[in-house]
Amino acid sequence: MDLTGTFLIAQSAFSEQVHAVRDGQWRLATPDTEWSVSDLVRHLVDEHRWAGPLLAGQSMDAAAAAVAELGPVGPDGAALVLEWDQAAAASAQAFGGSLDGTVEITRGTVPAVEYLEEMILDLVVHAWDLGTAINPPVRLPDEAVSAVYPLVRAIVDRTPRGMFAPPVTVRADAPLADRLVALTGRQPAG
Repeated sequence: MDLTGTFLIAQSAFSEQVHAVRDGQWRLATPDTEWSVSDLVRHLVDEHRWAGPLLAGQSMDAAAAAVAELGPVGPDGAALVLEWDQAAAASAQAFGGSLDGTVEITRGTVPAVEYLEEMILDLVVHAWDLGTAINPPVRLPDEAVSAVYPLVRAIVDRTPRGMFAPPVTVRADAPLADRLVALTGRQPAG
């Protein structure tokens, strides 16, 4: 499967979790200890708002201005779900274009394909985070996990220190999804 198709599968998995959040769950803690459920969804809304401007070749400053024009990410509940849906649609459209160029991200200018790989990993891992917080056990899409797993070590290594917790040890025969989230410092249930 091509990476754009994998991105759409991963995005759909995260969307499924967002739409599963119930009213009383927005303040629950997630495995990503920095964020509650609503914090995590707001983070992904913000991240996906950046995709269009960055892939259009805008600098970080210009992209920040474009994202700021959209206004702050709103409160939780139905409004936040709608904001996620809008940001997801915009980033899906942006990643559906040519990925031959480069983009400027926080760690510098990188190939657009590298940015896409990182966004796929982010979607898969945060779908796991969100699902674990609201409705365990989580089933991640096999296609996305299989596509991004071989890239995880390189992505984690090239990401600024502190973005991921140190990897945790899991059984060698653990499911691939468990091995994937373990590489990002998360402790799978199995």
